[in-house]
Amino acid sequence: MWSVTADTFAGRVHVEWDATAPITPFGQLPFFIYYLKQTRLFYAWVADCPLRPTSPNAPSNRDVLGTLLLSVLAVSGVDNLRISGGGRCLTVRARA
Repeated sequence: MWSVTADTFAGRVHVEWDATAPITPFGQLPFFIYYLKQTRLFYAWVADCPLRPTSPNAPSNRDVLGTLLLSVLAVSGVDNLRISGGGRCLTVRARA
């Protein structure tokens, strides 16, 4: 088992990885969030979002897009994810 610290939007998180476990609670998600934060891709996506809330009770675009992203990742899984942008590319694949 090894551990690492990832800097996420919620602050620094301590991640422990057990290579012998068949699954992990968050999989590669903490590292993917770290990638989005360090490359500033999430910030750019929020800035380019065409949503313009008119209600004072409306959630922020950041909250809407963050919820959308996490729901898509939860449904599709983070075991086979490829993201590219700005010449950078991240591929995450689970071990079978």
